[in-house]
Amino acid sequence: MKIAVLTMTFNNNYGGYLQSYALIETLKKLGHEPMLLFVQSNDLSLKTKFKKYLKRYFLSYVTTRWKNERFKNIIEKNTKYFVDRYIIPKTDPIYSFDDFKKYGDKFDAYIVGSDQVWRPTMYKYIDRAFFDFVINPKAILLSYAPSFGLDKWEFTPEQTSKFKKQIKRFKAVSVRENSGVLLCKNNFGINVQHVLDPTMLLEKDDYDKIIKQENESDFNGELLSYILDETHDKKYLEELIVSTLGLKPYSINVKSKDPNEDIEKQIYPTVTSWLKGFDNAKYVVTDSFHGCVFSIIFNKPFIVYGNKSRGMARFNSILKIFGLEDRLVLNKSDINIEKIQSQIDWKKINLILNKYKVRSKNFLIDNLQ
Repeated sequence: MKIAVLTMTFNNNYGGYLQSYALIETLKKLGHEPMLLFVQSNDLSLKTKFKKYLKRYFLSYVTTRWKNERFKNIIEKNTKYFVDRYIIPKTDPIYSFDDFKKYGDKFDAYIVGSDQVWRPTMYKYIDRAFFDFVINPKAILLSYAPSFGLDKWEFTPEQTSKFKKQIKRFKAVSVRENSGVLLCKNNFGINVQHVLDPTMLLEKDDYDKIIKQENESDFNGELLSYILDETHDKKYLEELIVSTLGLKPYSINVKSKDPNEDIEKQIYPTVTSWLKGFDNAKYVVTDSFHGCVFSIIFNKPFIVYGNKSRGMARFNSILKIFGLEDRLVLNKSDINIEKIQSQIDWKKINLILNKYKVRSKNFLIDNLQ
């Protein structure tokens, strides 16, 4: 079956790259022919923008655009490599609704997900995420693990009314968080299934394989620190883990997001080196949802500092599945040595993972026929 996959624009988000890769690879393993709808973050194509500003802003626009694109290509060279080599096949870049319409009748099935593709404040193509561009009446429409990001409803009344009608075209709906099950029930009036993030559908060996293919080097340390939003309390947590367990910290983050810094410091590490960071770790400290996910996949003990600004529903849901709520801290008063030293029963965790993996894959198998 030819399947179109619609997900978030990447924007140097490692979890975003890997969930897209994982869903496409899973569909291939199930015998399908998936293709990523390669949506770009730009509202308009360069050609359209050029025409729009040609008369008034010609010189300044072209100069600025050239500089921005040049730096962007350098900064994103490693992540772009992963997209080019591993997230395949893809459509031509999609910039507009007209571009979406080109693919409205070219596939047997359309899947939206995963990540926060159903969070209107995070995804500007929200109408497309309910397949308003699909005109093939025989096409199967599915959602696989989209996230609302929060446990509250962010859609306007107008959006709710519109999407409630559109979602009735779906053969089946699944969501990534348990809170999303209730949101769909209360606002769309439908029953949906709770499934795993796509990254958890693959085996650890699948990730080891691409790490080895890229010949990634080992990190010099044992404590992986993957922090998206630095704070004094998160630094305190890292330092307490270092002093308690005697581990040397290392980071897999981009060194700087400051545009005034040396451009070499702004280059994002490769996606496979990001994975290698989890493989090498003896312990992980993170404030990232996918930091939690890959700690579980690689069976690494971890502490997660709840990232309230990015949405807590994601953390609460994944930790509840595995009975790992005690790995979460929300403020400095939650941080203590006992929590850091507490053990994780990985045999139990892996049994839960395998059970949910079968259930999640069956959602795809049962509905893609």
